[in-house]
Amino acid sequence: MLNRTGGFLDDQGQPDRAITYFQRALSCWTRVLGEDHPDTLASRNNLAHAYRSAGDLGRAIPLYERMLTDTERVLGDEHPITTAVRGNLAAAVAQRDGRPKPC
Repeated sequence: MLNRTGGFLDDQGQPDRAITYFQRALSCWTRVLGEDHPDTLASRNNLAHAYRSAGDLGRAIPLYERMLTDTERVLGDEHPITTAVRGNLAAAVAQRDGRPKPC
């Protein structure tokens, strides 16, 4: 429910409010399922996305980097989630550096 509420708020252009829900969701998933569970990884990605939406690239990029390391280790280099995270990280870095989004 926390992730869904955060996603709704983020979709409504309220990333600052969404961050609170995503932080709580990540804390719960980590405590209950552990660091490497796919739901925990997805929750971390949601939080990174909300930080990016809020313009807080200083928090988004390190989360994306950690997420990429973890998904490569847990799911493998070729997994669709790993590929998506790689793209999210590249887009956040491009945004930080003022470059166009990578294709």
